[in-house]
Amino acid sequence: MNFQFSASRGLPAIVLTTGLLLSGETFAAGFAINDISMTGVGRAFAGAGVVGDDYSAIGFNPAGITLKGTGAQAGAVLIWEHGQVKGSAKKAGVAGGVASGKDDISIPVTAPNMFAQYKLNDSFYFGIGMYAPLGLATEYKDNWFGSDYGVDSELQAIDIAPTLGYKLNEHWSFGASLIARWGRVKMTNTSAGTGFSDFDIDGWNVYGRFGVMYEHDENTRIGLSYSTISTEVEHTLKGDHTITGMPGAFAFLNGEHIGGTSVRLPEIWLLSGYHRHGDFGYSASVRYTRWEYFNDFTLTSSSLLDHHTSRYNWHNTWSVALGVDWYYNDIWTFRAGLGFDESPVRHSATRTVRIPDNDRVLMSLGFTYKMTDHVKMDVGYTHIYLPTFKARNGYSHTGMGVTPGTGDVDVKYDFNAEVIGVQFQYDF
Repeated sequence: MNFQFSASRGLPAIVLTTGLLLSGETFAAGFAINDISMTGVGRAFAGAGVVGDDYSAIGFNPAGITLKGTGAQAGAVLIWEHGQVKGSAKKAGVAGGVASGKDDISIPVTAPNMFAQYKLNDSFYFGIGMYAPLGLATEYKDNWFGSDYGVDSELQAIDIAPTLGYKLNEHWSFGASLIARWGRVKMTNTSAGTGFSDFDIDGWNVYGRFGVMYEHDENTRIGLSYSTISTEVEHTLKGDHTITGMPGAFAFLNGEHIGGTSVRLPEIWLLSGYHRHGDFGYSASVRYTRWEYFNDFTLTSSSLLDHHTSRYNWHNTWSVALGVDWYYNDIWTFRAGLGFDESPVRHSATRTVRIPDNDRVLMSLGFTYKMTDHVKMDVGYTHIYLPTFKARNGYSHTGMGVTPGTGDVDVKYDFNAEVIGVQFQYDF
């Protein structure tokens, strides 16, 4: 689960992953990830959870698992980030106190996901999914011009989601998931000119997702889901804080210390609809994400370098998507979608280099090819367009009394992304 801005070997990039293997860029604003369905990728995630053309409803609306019988799917996505980052930042140990630079973005990364479900009888369905629902990571090279404000910033999550669906009658279905989430936070930056601070902590938590779906008939349905990740469910992580290379009077801080944090993640409401008329299916989704509690992110440490607080001041966001499927024949289905994803960051004064986020537009195409009576291949492509934007906010580092604040960085990001994914379904 990760939104990663990677700049290893001088090439910064934003990359998506599942946290099992990699870290990477999100397809949704903030650090939410939607790319757990390749049919969803093909329609910009319109109708998420209620279209019923793959087994990914577990990750969107658990009531939607009643639309499919027994089966499974596995998929992967490839993302290519391309563009440029340039700017300047105040930096200790640099003549004039300011460093500047420019780098190109061009990095491909892959990420997988898996779902399976079993139809117990005409009323009950059981499923399980393993996927990355949230992710953040910004990783630059150690000596980039803004290294005092962040080198590596990773928030990884893996959800293991056992799910139960109940079909009450021909119109109403309900679903619930009790989800075990593993989370990991890694935060590094330079300090005092030559020192290096490295937090690496992880932990487990449990939360829920609940869904309801109403089917007017076999061609028309609407669903609502709610994910309980909110300020009431804090994700506590513990691990190590390692400090190295501190010079002179600060050398006593070098070594390994106990670190920790409590992550407040957002609650999410998702409303999706689908209607088929003849050879065409029309879908739409509206998502509301409550980022309002993700204002201060504090890492504590047993060292005298007391704690590190990043200030974000995020806002709640809306995302919308529209999609269409063309059921060309029994073998081929083609689809397209358009989406807009609002960023929780409203302006450059509160945007940090740890999470260089902005509004985005998704333009998508995809198809399904029925290979046999039991096997389907789904392919999706999305172009993610982000308008050029700037990050001008630093961080507050209370432990050493250093408070750079707004205006200490002036970094311009100009990048887009191409996403292509493939998955295979097997219907038993």
